[in-house]
Amino acid sequence: MIIKFVFNKYILKFTSLILFLILSISSQSQALKKMNPSVFSEWNKIKNIKISDSAEIIIYTLEREIGDKKLAVYQTETDTSIFFDRVNKTQIDISGNIVMFSHGLSYDSTRVLKRKKTPKDKLPIDSLTVYNVKTRQKATISDVKDFSVPTKYSGYCFYTKKLENIPDTSNAIKNNSKKKDPCDQTALIIVHLKTGKEDTLRNVKEYHYAEDAPVLAFSQCTGDSLANYSVSIIKLDSDSTFLVARNLYEAINLSLDSKGEKLAYLGLEQKNIILQKPYNLYLKTKSMVEVEKISEMFLSKPNNHTISPDKKITWSESSRRMFFGISPLRLEKDTTKLEDEIVNVEIWHHDSPRLYTQMETTLEEDKKKTYLVMYDTESLQFDQLENEDMDRSVLSKKGDGKYFLLMKAKPYQKAATWNGESLKDLIVFDTESKTTNLISSAESGNPRFSPGGRYIYWWSRPDSIWKTFDTEKSIIGYLGLWSISKFHDEENDVPALADGYGLAGWLKNDEAAIVYDRYDLWKLNPQDAFSYVSLTNGRPTNTVNRWIDTDPDDDTIDDKQSLLLHQFNETTRTESYAWLDMTSGQINKSLGGEFSLTQNVLKSKKTNLYIFTKEDFSTFPDLQLSNTDFKNSVRVSDANPQQKDYGWGSNKLFSWTNYRGQKNDGMLFYPPDFDPEKKYPLIVNFYERSSESIFKYRAPEAHRSTINYTYYTNQGFIIFNPDIKYLTGQPGEDCFNAVESGVDALLKLGYIDPNRMALQGHSWGGYQIAYLLTKTGRYTCAEAGAPVVNMVSAYGGIRWESGMSRMFQYEKAQSRLGATLWENKDLYHKNSPIYDLPKVTTPVLILHNDEDGAVPWYQGIEYYMALRRLGKPAWMLNYNGEPHWPVKWQNRLDFNIRLEQFFKHYLMDGPLPLWMKEGNTPLEKGILDKY
Repeated sequence: MIIKFVFNKYILKFTSLILFLILSISSQSQALKKMNPSVFSEWNKIKNIKISDSAEIIIYTLEREIGDKKLAVYQTETDTSIFFDRVNKTQIDISGNIVMFSHGLSYDSTRVLKRKKTPKDKLPIDSLTVYNVKTRQKATISDVKDFSVPTKYSGYCFYTKKLENIPDTSNAIKNNSKKKDPCDQTALIIVHLKTGKEDTLRNVKEYHYAEDAPVLAFSQCTGDSLANYSVSIIKLDSDSTFLVARNLYEAINLSLDSKGEKLAYLGLEQKNIILQKPYNLYLKTKSMVEVEKISEMFLSKPNNHTISPDKKITWSESSRRMFFGISPLRLEKDTTKLEDEIVNVEIWHHDSPRLYTQMETTLEEDKKKTYLVMYDTESLQFDQLENEDMDRSVLSKKGDGKYFLLMKAKPYQKAATWNGESLKDLIVFDTESKTTNLISSAESGNPRFSPGGRYIYWWSRPDSIWKTFDTEKSIIGYLGLWSISKFHDEENDVPALADGYGLAGWLKNDEAAIVYDRYDLWKLNPQDAFSYVSLTNGRPTNTVNRWIDTDPDDDTIDDKQSLLLHQFNETTRTESYAWLDMTSGQINKSLGGEFSLTQNVLKSKKTNLYIFTKEDFSTFPDLQLSNTDFKNSVRVSDANPQQKDYGWGSNKLFSWTNYRGQKNDGMLFYPPDFDPEKKYPLIVNFYERSSESIFKYRAPEAHRSTINYTYYTNQGFIIFNPDIKYLTGQPGEDCFNAVESGVDALLKLGYIDPNRMALQGHSWGGYQIAYLLTKTGRYTCAEAGAPVVNMVSAYGGIRWESGMSRMFQYEKAQSRLGATLWENKDLYHKNSPIYDLPKVTTPVLILHNDEDGAVPWYQGIEYYMALRRLGKPAWMLNYNGEPHWPVKWQNRLDFNIRLEQFFKHYLMDGPLPLWMKEGNTPLEKGILDKY
C-alpha cells in the first residue's frame, strides 16, 4: 500500500513536471508574441485609489485607453478582491463597510447608440450601487445624476435624480399646488447607510453638507406659476429640519461652516433678467433667531461692483470669518444692433499690462473675475482684501490670522513678456489696525504663510535664498544664511535665475522650517538666519532625500514622529524608503534596490498600513500594502496579467565620454532575447535629461508625441536616450555633443547596424533633431514633432495656449540663448536649422498640428516648405484641431501606426505605405487612411 502510494506520488510529480514544462514552453512561446497596435488598448492604469480609515478595504479603478472602467474592492483581512464592471465615479465610506459607485451602459453599447445618432440627452443615465462589503449585499438605484459622500464622518450618501410624483418624506415645505410645477424636477435623496432608510427632497436646486458634522443645507423650489425657493437645514443624526428662508426667486452658493453651525448663501428677492444679477448675501448662525441679509451692511462695497455668484463662499478654520467675492459690473452687448452694424476690431496697445492675446485666453475667467471680501461674524466688519490693483491675497492660519498677504503684480505684467514670469509687490494687511504695509517690491516666487501664521516665506531668485517676513517683528529675514549648503538648483542650465529645491514644511508653532538642498533636509531657524542643522547626509553618496507626507490633514511636521523619506541615488538611479528619527538623527533604511518607488504613499488614518508601488522596466506598479517595514508587502492588485503573453525587453544605464571629455549618461533599451552577436536597428529618442527614469515601467500605449519603448523593443529595435547638458547660447551644439558622441560609443559595441539608425523627438526634441540633420547624414530617417526651425520668426511669435510672447523662451528659458534678437542676431541664426537645410540628406516625417498652442504651427510649415522646395523627402502630419500633440484616441492611434510604418520602411525594409507614396487629398481626408 505504501509502495503504491509512493509510486502514485512520483507519477503525479512526473506528470506535474511534464505539465509544468509544457506550460512553460507554451508560456515562453506566448512571451515572444509580437505586439501590434491593438495592444495599446489592452493595458490598464490604476486610478482613484482610496483606503478606509482603518484599512479594512482598499478600492481603485482599472482604466484602459478605450473601454469600460472596472472597480476593484480589496479586503485586507481576507486578501481577496471583488470587481464591478462599467463603473464611473467611485466613493468609499470611511467606516470601511460601504462602497458606492455609479455605472452605466458598456462602452460598446454606448457606441451603438451613438452610431444610431441618439441625442446626448436621450442616452441612458447612470445607476448608483451601494455595496456592503461585509454582507456582500448591494442596492442599485437607476437614473442617478450624481452622488457624493462625506469624507470626515460615515453613514450618509447623497444622490440626485429626476423624479416625478414621489412623496417628500422630509419636514421641509411642500408644494401642494395642483398647478403645473415650474420647478426643476430634481430630487435629492439622503441615504442612511446604517439602516438603508432614504429621505427624498423634491425640487432641490442646490445642497451642501458640513465637512465635520452631519448637517445638510439645501435650497428647494416651492413655486406655483412662478418658481420660489426656500432654504432649509437638516441635522442628519436627529433627522430634524429647520426652515431658514422662503419666498426667494433664487437661492444659490449655499455654504455651511465645517461644524454646520453657520450657513451663508446668495439670494434674489425678485425676478431679474440682467446679466449680473443683484444677489444679496444672507447669513444664518446658530445664535440667530432669523436669517440676516448682511449684504445691506456692506456699506464700503464699490458702487460699480456686485456680489458674485462665481466665487464660492468659504469659511476660516474657526468659522469666525466668512469669505465671498465681488465683481466689477461688466459691459453688456447692445442686442438691438444688427450683425452688419457691429465692428469687431482688436486694438493692441503698446503699453497695456498684458498682451491682447493673453487677455483673449483668459476672457472667460475675466468675465467671472472676483475680488475677495472678508466678513467677521463677531465684529460684524467687512474688509475688501482684493481689488483691481491687488488681485491676489494669501490667508494666514487658514483665514483666522491677524495678517493677510496682498500681492500687486500689475506694474510688472508687461515685463513678463520677456521675463516669463510676473513679479509682484508684497503687502501685509493688518486686520486689527486696518492698515497695509509694503514689505518688499518686485519679488518672484510664490509667497505663503507658515502654518502658525507668524512668517511669510518665499524663494528669492535674485538672492538665491529663502526669505521670510516676521509679522510680529515686521522685519525681513533669511533661512540658512551662510550655511554650508546652497538651496538653489545646482544643475540649472537655462539663462534664468535658479529656483530653489523646495521647502518640505514647518515644525509645530513655526519653530523651524525644513528646507531641501540638492540632496538633504535642513532644519532652519527663522529667528536666527545663521542657524542650520542637517537632518540627512545624502551628499557624500549623491543620494537625494525627500520627505513623504502621509497625513494631508496635518499642515505641520511632527518632529516627535519618524519621517518617511524617499531616497534616490543619482549615480545608480536606485531608490529606497527610509525612516528618519528627528530626535536622534538616526536613519533606518527600509526598502531599496534597482527599482522605482512612488512618492505618493497613502496611509490609512487609524493604522500604520501604507499603500505604495514598486516598479521597473518590466514590472508594472501594482498596489502594495505594507506596514512601516515596506519589505514584506502584500500585493493588492494584478492590473495587467496579459503582460506575460508578450515579449518584454530589458534596459540598462549607459555611460560614455562626450566630445567635451565629460562623462555622459543615457539609457539603452533592448529587444527580448537580445543577442550581442546580431545587428539591430537603432532609434535615438531624447528631450533633455531622462536617465533618472531608468527604472520606470513603460506600458504599451499610443503616445501623443514619442515612440513607446516597450512596443519598439518588442518589434526588434534598440532604443537609445542620451542625457543632454546645456551651456548658454549653443543648444544645438550641446545636443550634437551628447547625441553624436553617444552614438559613436554605441557603434563600438558592435550590435548596432550603422546603416539603420533613426532619430525621433517632439517639441524641444523636434528642434534638436532638425538641427542635428543639418550637421550629419548618418541617420537613415527621422521624425521631428512640433519643431522650431527658425528662431528668428519664432522669437516674435505667440504661445497661443497662454497668449504669451515667445521672447522669454529664448532669452530666459528652454531655448537657452540668453540674449534678445537685437543683442545677438548671429546667435539666433547660428542655432536655427532653417539656414542650413540644403545640407539635409535624411528623409523627415514632421508632426505639427494646426491648433498648437506651444510652438507656432508655421514653424512646421517653414520646415516642410523648405525641405519640399529643396527636393528633400519630407512628409507632414497635421491632425486638424489638435494642440501641441494629438490628444484624441483615434488620432494618437493613427499617429503611432504611421510612425511605425515610417520607421519599419526605412529601418526594417518594410513596405512603403500608400500615404508615404502619395500623401492624401482633402477629398480623401477622413475617408481613406492609406496604411
